[in-house]
Amino acid sequence: MINFKSSQLSEKEEKIIETLISDISDIYRDFYVTKNNLRLYIRENIHILFDCLKYGDKIVYSNEDGLAIVTGYSDNSNRKYLKILAKSEKSVERLLKVLLWNVKCDLWIKLKQNNPLINILTSKDDYKGNNLKFIIKGYRGKEVLLLKSNKFNKDNSYKGDKDVIDNKNEN
Repeated sequence: MINFKSSQLSEKEEKIIETLISDISDIYRDFYVTKNNLRLYIRENIHILFDCLKYGDKIVYSNEDGLAIVTGYSDNSNRKYLKILAKSEKSVERLLKVLLWNVKCDLWIKLKQNNPLINILTSKDDYKGNNLKFIIKGYRGKEVLLLKSNKFNKDNSYKGDKDVIDNKNEN
């Protein structure tokens, strides 16, 4: 069962999250939060995750699949960033389905260009035909910025946030 939470976790839930974070590999080092322009890796700073959840960030998790968090609520950020730590491709799809059902906002995700999550997130549908598609909005050095939004024009171009610059050639 996949659990959704947008408030303080119980001690039992915190233990489950701690176990998931320690057991699932973050090969690409994309599972972090940014505070005061510093990247804080959640594995080494798990207390920050719990504090952020206390103040409104969102999480979906299950022992079978892993977890996904949405940051940006706790600090009233304009952008809400998605962070995923999943056991498999199907796990990503299952976690996203529950998350997208419960979170109704633009979701941004920044991943390393070689992270296979990019292919999963930009593919048209999940294994059951649900639209989970993110679009590539730009490149930031070795990273790719993706967006999942309902603010699209008919030609599938985004009509929101104009500060995204495609600087792929500036690596």
